[in-house]
Amino acid sequence: MNLSSLSLLLLRLAISYIWLTAGLSKLFNPQFISNFPVTLDGFVKNTPFDFYEGFLKQYILPHAYIFAQLTIWGEILTGIAFLLGFPMVIAALAGIFMNLNYYLVATSTPSQFVNIIMIFSQFAAYACGAGNFWGINAKLNKKL
Repeated sequence: MNLSSLSLLLLRLAISYIWLTAGLSKLFNPQFISNFPVTLDGFVKNTPFDFYEGFLKQYILPHAYIFAQLTIWGEILTGIAFLLGFPMVIAALAGIFMNLNYYLVATSTPSQFVNIIMIFSQFAAYACGAGNFWGINAKLNKKL
């Protein structure tokens, strides 16, 4: 394994760690689901993007408990996908989709920057073939 391959593997594992810790911390926090409607309402009221406020009010807020579960399991499954080098297009698109939504409700500049960094990191992991080193993508590519 050369330095480029090792770097991509480390990038993939770092992204995996971030998603897994975020999802597992929510899964094991009994308050996360019960507080999600209030948290989501705060995001709706404070989103810096007006167009997103209407979307959240109409489609997401009425189904807050469902979206709490989707958030938890989306983060955990994305973390597992990056860890295993699951077909990277699926892992990267899932992660980018979540980070884009988190970016649109971020009320502070540091949160927005973290989401931008995650979006570009996940895109880079996909575009550079991070799943081709020690992962399911590598196994699939050998069989094809």
